[in-house]
Amino acid sequence: MSRLAHLQVLELSGHVAAAFCGKLLRGFGAQLLRVPVEGPGFGLDADEQAWYHGHKPTAALAFDGEEFATRLAQADVLIDGAGHGVLAAAGWSTERLQALNPGLVCVQITPQGQTGPARADPASDLTLYAASGLMRSTGSGEREPLNARPRIVELTGGMNAFFAVMTALLRRARQGGGEFIDLALRESAMENLEVAIAEYLATGKIARRNGDQHAMVPWRTYPCADGQIAAIGGPIRHWLKAAAQFDAPELLGETLADMGGRIAHRAETEALFKPWLATRTREQLFHWGQQQGLAWAPLRSMAEALADPQHVARGFFQPQRGADDVERVLPAAPFRPERCTWSETPRTAAGWTPSAPTAARSNAAPYAGLRVLDFSHDWAGPHAARLFADHGAEVIKIEYPRRLDGMRGGYPAKVNEHPRFWQLHRGKRSLTLDLKLDAHRAVLDALVRNADLLIENSRPGVMAKKGYGPERLHALNPRLVTVAMSAFGADGPHARYAGYGGTLEAASGLQSLTAYDADGPAYRVREMDVMNGLMGACAAALGLLLRERDGLGQWIDVSECETTAWFVGELFAVTARTGQQPAPLGNRHPRFAPQGCYAGADEDQWLTLTVRSEAEWRAFAALLGEPALATNPRYASAQARRQHHDELDVLIAAWSRQCSPQEAAAQLLAAGIAAAPVASVADLAADPQLAARGWFQTVGTLRLPGLPFRLARGGGAVGARGPDLGEANAELFTAAGQSEAIPELKPEQIGTAYSRY
Repeated sequence: MSRLAHLQVLELSGHVAAAFCGKLLRGFGAQLLRVPVEGPGFGLDADEQAWYHGHKPTAALAFDGEEFATRLAQADVLIDGAGHGVLAAAGWSTERLQALNPGLVCVQITPQGQTGPARADPASDLTLYAASGLMRSTGSGEREPLNARPRIVELTGGMNAFFAVMTALLRRARQGGGEFIDLALRESAMENLEVAIAEYLATGKIARRNGDQHAMVPWRTYPCADGQIAAIGGPIRHWLKAAAQFDAPELLGETLADMGGRIAHRAETEALFKPWLATRTREQLFHWGQQQGLAWAPLRSMAEALADPQHVARGFFQPQRGADDVERVLPAAPFRPERCTWSETPRTAAGWTPSAPTAARSNAAPYAGLRVLDFSHDWAGPHAARLFADHGAEVIKIEYPRRLDGMRGGYPAKVNEHPRFWQLHRGKRSLTLDLKLDAHRAVLDALVRNADLLIENSRPGVMAKKGYGPERLHALNPRLVTVAMSAFGADGPHARYAGYGGTLEAASGLQSLTAYDADGPAYRVREMDVMNGLMGACAAALGLLLRERDGLGQWIDVSECETTAWFVGELFAVTARTGQQPAPLGNRHPRFAPQGCYAGADEDQWLTLTVRSEAEWRAFAALLGEPALATNPRYASAQARRQHHDELDVLIAAWSRQCSPQEAAAQLLAAGIAAAPVASVADLAADPQLAARGWFQTVGTLRLPGLPFRLARGGGAVGARGPDLGEANAELFTAAGQSEAIPELKPEQIGTAYSRY
């Protein structure tokens, strides 16, 4: 089995993002030593400690000590989650690290990045979620925005850090030299908002928070006989088959038969099928909907997700005894490479050997010269492939012209005009193939023989039905790395079921965690498409790095329901041990207080803040104009303040309404307290920190979202907006000797994912 055992990793954590990156590296075999770091907000409870750190060998090393310097000299990878400027203040500047270990790959994870006016500002999970714009879409439009219970910002940062490390290690193996990676958690998190940002930059459109209402109908959770069902009206071509069974003939009429009509008549459409849903249970509707070809799923509690037959069949949840000798039930591997086993069993810190310094022989982009075939559609798979295009690979999006990617919209005459498509497929090429035609299969065979990576997100069996299952792909190209990103995984009773982000949030238990209180509805956080795409990119980058060592490709099974569950792994431990659903936190924190989201002076303007220490509490009390609060016994500790949080919220809300969130946040930050307005996409577009760092990318006259991290050696850039349909047809058909079969792509030959049939 090919694993990462050759890698020596030093993890300074700190940030959960650093711990998450280290967990992935160690699970796939790296030799890792963790050096704990103290700092505001860095503390974890016992279940979080077990999930993020497991059996990582740990040593308390002084940054100015000899052993720490020795480990730095020997390390292949340094995960710096110590906080902005901490290592530099201890004497470890970038220049000194580089001189000590020229082959070192160092990822520096900070809230705002290494540069810019806000680089040293304090931050918390909540304030970063707000500052990244993600909080603007979570929760009810009738009240304050809602914090996500999963640690979206930190987890996105951890996966981006792992992908960046794999990327830098592959470039080191191919071109020599180490790397310094600047990863700002806020910028990394903004990947989750890429479609909304791209659409605003192109059209000025700003979406409003609207609970769980989706643009398409139906595409959300609805009440049923024993709870809620995620009734997703897609794949859209299957909707009429299901609608015929709702005892509501109006759903089949011309007005509501297509998606455009259902969107225009949302209330009428929902009123016609909701009574039918109310007479059936979640499990009945889950299987019935999937049998109609629709991506339905029950809204499960965490306990129900633990008992899911699909997870049981795949052995996804496993008992694990932690370093504290407590046995917990936790998720196993985040994805399943066929030639790289996952293991979190206890391992002692092995003796390290000196890292072999390698001078950079080239500064070409990390994936330059590699070819990626993107067979995916919608969001998660295309996002995974996009990261490779951003870093130098030739990425070819393969499209079936009779049923195009939904991101190309619903009108054949406008398939090249959608900002969301420009963003998700930037830097890629477009090839249209109809695999029922021999000449088109010959083109694909030629491409596969010379490809390095293939990403697909169809249901298991679909690629094989087309003639390109794992065995055929391996026969065509034994060096090919294939990442199969399905909804529920390659085997198990639900393997052939379909899924979108709404399906996965509901089925995994994750959606059940985000609510204002125990009596209110659970809300989607809508970040699972990008986060699952990131995990797919991590799987692909791991496969390419392992191939660099042994020359062999492999097939990697990614269950997006399992990866979604991975984002709340520590809460499954709580559920399994207590038998209870974790209580909603709303906008509060389980340990710090006060924390919340408060109205500003103007409508729909909101301030977030987190007080994480007694010194911060005293400073905050002074800002409120109530210094006596700091000595009031009712608020003498974080625990006491949590007990009296409601009355503190009244005081804070009265203060926050006196000025704009920007003005209030500036006062709080100056006092050393984590704070941020809840940003809109318009706020992000004009943000001084993002402007100072040059985050937005310009392609011609088009402005697009930037990159999730920065490589000191360069090699990350947006080369072009998403391609016009069939842009690469002539070149690639001709190269395969099939120039006579180049598709014409007349309007009557084009169909969209919005088609009824």
